[in-house]
Amino acid sequence: MRRSRMAAGAALVLAAALGAPATASAATASAATASAVPWQPYRTAPWTDAPGAVCSFGVTAAIVADQEQYRTLSSYPDGDPRLQEFRGPLVIQYTNTSTGASVVRNLSGYAWFRYGSDGSIRAFIASHIGLTVDVGNAGFPAGEWVLSGQSVVSVSSTGAISARLIHATAENLCQTLS
Repeated sequence: MRRSRMAAGAALVLAAALGAPATASAATASAATASAVPWQPYRTAPWTDAPGAVCSFGVTAAIVADQEQYRTLSSYPDGDPRLQEFRGPLVIQYTNTSTGASVVRNLSGYAWFRYGSDGSIRAFIASHIGLTVDVGNAGFPAGEWVLSGQSVVSVSSTGAISARLIHATAENLCQTLS
């Protein structure tokens, strides 16, 4: 799953991570409402990181498989999304543009994205996500990251990225591909 600068593929976990109502009746009502919201296709576009922007070398990301879907569970009065759920398969091939070395990573899974009215994003990741962090970011080291497991990723209104690994591993593809 990759959303914005992030890539990726239980009501109680969602409630704890995103501040949703934690009572059983509220979770049941929320689940019933969510089940009526249709899923829409979401496609991750390929991208290229310039040498020195993320890794010391350039990185290209080619989409191998992508059948992601999303649905908007809550919106602001102006129609902008407040809470979105993402799911589905996403497989990406990452390539070091200097050496040609490449790896394929599975970013399939589930995630929930809460969008702040100030432009910030807070995402609860239940499985995998790709995370591009530029050199100079203060909240998490620079790199082309693959997070696998449960994590919370935040992007501030200024674009600063931070990640908290709950039950997750983190692979920096800058190291893997060097």
